[in-house]
Amino acid sequence: MINKYTHEKQIIVIGGGSWGSAIADQLQKAGNNVTVLARRQETADALSQSRVLTLPQVTLKHPLTSTTQPECLRSAELIVIAVPLSATKDTMTMVKHYTSPNAVILFTGKGLLPASHKGGIFLPEWVDTHLPSFDQFALLSGPSFADEVIADKPTAVMIASNSLPLSAKVSEYFSSSCLRCYIGDDVIGVALGGAAKNVIAIAAGIATGLDLGDNARAALVTRGLAEIKRLGERIGGQAETLNGLAGIGDLMLSCSGPHSRNMAYGMALAKKQAPADKLAEGSKAAKLLIERAHFEKIELPIAQAVYTILQHPELIEDIINALLSRTVNTE
Repeated sequence: MINKYTHEKQIIVIGGGSWGSAIADQLQKAGNNVTVLARRQETADALSQSRVLTLPQVTLKHPLTSTTQPECLRSAELIVIAVPLSATKDTMTMVKHYTSPNAVILFTGKGLLPASHKGGIFLPEWVDTHLPSFDQFALLSGPSFADEVIADKPTAVMIASNSLPLSAKVSEYFSSSCLRCYIGDDVIGVALGGAAKNVIAIAAGIATGLDLGDNARAALVTRGLAEIKRLGERIGGQAETLNGLAGIGDLMLSCSGPHSRNMAYGMALAKKQAPADKLAEGSKAAKLLIERAHFEKIELPIAQAVYTILQHPELIEDIINALLSRTVNTE
């Protein structure tokens, strides 16, 4: 890919997995000065040799500078957090130790974090509570498989922060990459869409694994989006956000086939096989999502069914039949 622009910006991407590697690769192709901060030396060594350990079939066009030394954070003006959401707390403790609050933080994780008073909270809510000094943060979300991003296939995502100028500033780092970054200021809507779609994707996988047909899967996806919007309306998300890339766009991709980890997870459950991928975020998000729905006093029938199946996989057919026999309401 030929860069139209060349930037000299110190960017640290924390996380050398598939998504962290894809983001770092695109930022580097856009002419930025990028370093990946990895947890293991083996990961760092692979990236320096144009390899991604979690994507053994993929070869980077150019090696990525990588380190395991967190001191690199001292000079960063943009820090991309590309770790599982469960590692966010420890990661941000490290960031706070080395980094000025003036640095911009870009979160890429999708899911919920536990909170005793609400069950599950979304990333912007957690940041507001635990990182009040880091007010320059943004979220990146949207339909984006890491291997396709590394292959420079056109990909559209959403970058949202509490202000449009900050969202635009972050999007500029990706200029001339394969990522087309739309911007917005609905951080709650973007976080909700990214978290809830993983749970609905498990339901779509279950429907596929049970051979219920394309009609049933389409119905699940459509009604799943209605559930996401219902929760979004309650907690302050914008309908237009959930109708866009961070909502329906990401949902469509995650429910499109076994390339999606969460859909593959649901298919395995339906076939009474041990799910192969522990990184199916929806398996962790389901409980927190349902607890948040209970706190907000709204019903999420599909998400509830997924959570119940995760607890009692032996009852999968009964649970799905009960879901399908619910009273039909107006749409």
